[in-house]
Amino acid sequence: MKNKKIDTDFDKKNAESVIEELEKVLSKREDTIKHLKEELADSMIRIRDMIEKNRALEVRINKYELQDVSMKIGKFEELKQNYKKLDHRTQVTKKQLDDIRKYSQFTETVITDLEKRGFIDLILRRYPESYQEYKAKEEEWIKLVLNFYFSCLRFF
Repeated sequence: MKNKKIDTDFDKKNAESVIEELEKVLSKREDTIKHLKEELADSMIRIRDMIEKNRALEVRINKYELQDVSMKIGKFEELKQNYKKLDHRTQVTKKQLDDIRKYSQFTETVITDLEKRGFIDLILRRYPESYQEYKAKEEEWIKLVLNFYFSCLRFF
């Protein structure tokens, strides 16, 4: 009987020590779990911060991309306006050149007709029809030539 009592005492002490050890292990694991939960919470906060920063960066990038597109559109509009101005200037210059060409051809005709006049025509002061037409439109021709001259000066 004594042996049984010693065994039960030993079993009680052994069980108490096992329980104490298990409680220590449980306490360590609870501390570890608590620590991991804290780390998880910190990580979640950092993740939220990173997500917010990422969204803020996306907004800024979109803003700058829109500004870039706006600047490109503005530059395109400016180029389009310059093209329209140059196209208009080209058309005006072409018309002026055509008018000057007509004037030059007509003047050549007048000079040829004046050279072909005879001596009697000179004495009687008879002029060819082309010369009379030239005299009738003389002011118009002078304006044409001066307009062309001054438009050419703008380029120099």
